Formats: sequence, structure tokens, C-alpha cells
Amino acid sequence: MTAPEPTVVQAAAPAPVDLVELGVVRGAYGLQGWCHVQPHSADAAVLRAVRLWWLQLPPSGTRLAGPQRRPLEVTGVRAHGAGLVAKWSGCDDPETAQGFKACTIAVARASFPRLAAGQFYWVDLIGARVLNRAGQDLGAVLEVSSNGAHEILAVAAPGSGGTATRLIPMVPAYIDDIDLAARCIRVDWQADW
Repeated sequence: MTAPEPTVVQAAAPAPVDLVELGVVRGAYGLQGWCHVQPHSADAAVLRAVRLWWLQLPPSGTRLAGPQRRPLEVTGVRAHGAGLVAKWSGCDDPETAQGFKACTIAVARASFPRLAAGQFYWVDLIGARVLNRAGQDLGAVLEVSSNGAHEILAVAAPGSGGTATRLIPMVPAYIDDIDLAARCIRVDWQADW
């Protein structure tokens, strides 16, 4: 017996252009249509706060038909171990929930909750230029990751096409200023480090 096709909120408009992938569906949870969601961030603050998610189908191997991105009206979300469990409209049984396995979850950047002054979403730092105190261009931020103790900027050296990167700890000793409006991060870091 095959599982029924999962249903989702039908899109009245195309997906927003500012979607940010925040997690992946790992499978069904329980008997009521809840899904295990593994967030890409440990605190999953955006997924817990926003109630309109976008389901992104995997590139191949899915049995779901229709558009590659579909809106999900989230009716419940809570922490569960190192991840989340979530429930959305149209997903009411474990077979339907299992049909979403391997799909990714995204949220429009415009829907992210406001942060306090001095706090930043990692996605907003991607592409920012990194300049040291001498005014040398160290490159652009490729990604932000965490080593458990603090965040780390992966910065692509200018002209390297992303093949040569330097890792700069995001700690007060090295980060002088983050100017999101100017897309610039000023650091106490030498070009030859």
C-alpha cells in the first residue's frame, strides 16, 4: 500500500525570493501527522517564531508532485531533543508526514523576528566584505559556522574564487565592527595570518 500524497497550503503567489533554508524534515513523529525537523541552527529561533514555512522538495527522488516550493501553514512546533517536531495544515497522519522526509524547510528572510542591537543573523553576513585595521580587503564572507565555543567567519581571499579561505573567530578580540548597511566587517586580523 502506498502512502497518500501529502497536502500543503496551495500557493497563491510564487515563493518569496528571499527564502533562507533553515532545516530538513527527517520523517514522521507520532500518529497525528507531526514531523521531525532537524534545524541547521542549534537554537532554531526563527523556526520556532515564524508560522509560514516553505517546503522545498529535494532535487530528485521524491514522489511529491507539483511546485518545487510550497508554503506550509505551521500549526505547532516544539523542541524535541536536538531538533524540533512540527505540525502543519494538511498533514494529519504518519504516512503523510513520512512523505515529507528529506524535504528542506525555508523561511522568507523578511519574516525573521527582529533582533536586539548588536545581534545578527548569520545569513546577513554572507557576502559582506572583510577589511582589517590597515584597510586591506581580506575577502568576502562565504559562511558562518560554530565550533561550539564561538562562531567563525570563513572568508574567501580576493581573487581566489572561494578556493583560498581564512577562518576568523567571531570574538570581540578580532571583530571591531559589523556594518550590515555597508555590508562590511572590520577586523583586527592580518592578511598573512
